[in-house]
Amino acid sequence: MRRLTVSVAVLSLALLAACGSHADDAAAPAGAAAPPAAGDSGTRAADYDAASVKVESSIADCMKKAGFRYVAHPTRVDETDQRALYGGPQSLLQPDEKVQAFRAKYGFGLFAALVYPTDPAVGASPTDAGPNPNNAIRDGLDKAQQAAYDQALNGAGGESKAGGESTTSSGCAPTAAQKYFGSGPSKDQQAAAARNYAAFQNDPQVVAAAQKYADCLRGKGYPVASASPGTIEQSVQGSYFDKVSQGGTPGAAAAKTGLTNEIKAALDDLGCRTDYAKLARTRYAAVIQAGTGNG
Repeated sequence: MRRLTVSVAVLSLALLAACGSHADDAAAPAGAAAPPAAGDSGTRAADYDAASVKVESSIADCMKKAGFRYVAHPTRVDETDQRALYGGPQSLLQPDEKVQAFRAKYGFGLFAALVYPTDPAVGASPTDAGPNPNNAIRDGLDKAQQAAYDQALNGAGGESKAGGESTTSSGCAPTAAQKYFGSGPSKDQQAAAARNYAAFQNDPQVVAAAQKYADCLRGKGYPVASASPGTIEQSVQGSYFDKVSQGGTPGAAAAKTGLTNEIKAALDDLGCRTDYAKLARTRYAAVIQAGTGNG
C-alpha cells in the first residue's frame, strides 16, 4: 500500500525520529518549517501545534475545491518524548545528572520503546492522532484518480512553461505549509549556520576532545568509525539504532537483553564524552541546537 507523500508535522530529530515515528507518517512538505527542536520552549511547541491545525484545515479546503476528500490530520510536538533530549546529540546540552538518570533506565531510548511500549518517555502518547485517514481515502481511488489526487495535494512535481516563463505548480500541502510555517531559513542563514558548524568541527580543542572521546569508547570495546566532532556523539547510539531497525521485532526476552546492553553502552558513552560535552555545552550550544545548518 502506497502511503501519502505529505504530512504536515513529522518530528525530524535525526536518528530518533526514524526509530520513533509512526508507519503512517511521511515526509514534511517542501517548504514546511521543521518542528521546534528538542529543548525549545513549550510556547514554541504550542505555536507549532496551532499552526499545524491551520495548515491541515487549509489543505482540506483546498482539496475539496479540487474535487477530493481530505481529512484534516494535524500532528503535534510531543514534549513527553525524552529520547531526543537525553539519548541523542542534543543530550550534550543537558545536565549530566539528568542524562544519566534517563540512560540508566532507557539507554538511548531505542530498545526501551519495545520494552516499555506505553511509556511516554520513549515516545508513546495516549493522545496520539493515530493513523493518517487520508491513506485509506487515497487507496480507495483508481490509479488515474490517485495520480490526480497526488498532484492536487503535492503539486505537479515539475516545471511547466506559462507565457514563456518557467513555473512550478504548487499543491495544496506545500502552499498551506508555506503560508503558515514560512519557507524556512534563507540561503544566507543556512550558509551562516554551516560556517558556524564548520568552526565547531575544526576547533582544535574540540577535535582533541573528540579524539579522546573516541579513544575512550574504543578502549571499552565499542567500534568507532569516525572521531569527527558532530559524528562521534552519534557513534554508539547509531550502532544500537541499527540493531533495532535492522533486527526486526524481537521477542520480549530479546528486547530486554538488548535494553540491558544498550543501557551499559549509553552510560559508557556518557562517561567517555566529558571534555567534549563540556566544550559543546559552553562554547557551541547554539551550533549543537541548530545542527549542521544544511537541512
